[in-house]
Amino acid sequence: MDEDQLQHIWKRFYKVDKARTVKSGVGIGLSIVKSIMDMHETPIDVKSQPGKGTTFTFLLPLSKEYDEK
Repeated sequence: MDEDQLQHIWKRFYKVDKARTVKSGVGIGLSIVKSIMDMHETPIDVKSQPGKGTTFTFLLPLSKEYDEK
């Protein structure tokens, strides 16, 4: 994905590849991921190289329950 596309990936129903509109999926997966990350107050980093791939990176902290064990 290029920089312009990356700016829109968190929007509901946004699809980078317009040719896939007849295939399954409605374009809400990444918006759901972003909502979950926001609820956990966890940033998510995206790096992309057009034609090579995209990497999503995030860290989830251990729960307080786990720390108490």
